[in-house]
Amino acid sequence: MNVILKVILAVYNFFVGDLVILIDVTLTMVILALINSVGALAALQGGSGLILIVGVLATLVATLGREVARPENKQKA
Repeated sequence: MNVILKVILAVYNFFVGDLVILIDVTLTMVILALINSVGALAALQGGSGLILIVGVLATLVATLGREVARPENKQKA
């Protein structure tokens, strides 16, 4: 069982490396799936690409901002 957890963790770290990125991209994909499957949201289907780009870009900017704000990443003068 320990070996299985190590493999899952290694795959997770290779593909994502950050839980915030994983959750936010998954949330973006769920929103896109809802837009494509719910009839009331059919008007938004034309903007699916833009929604994907904005969602992923916002995720990456938020993650970068969090990394920059960490005390151990501050440069000492």
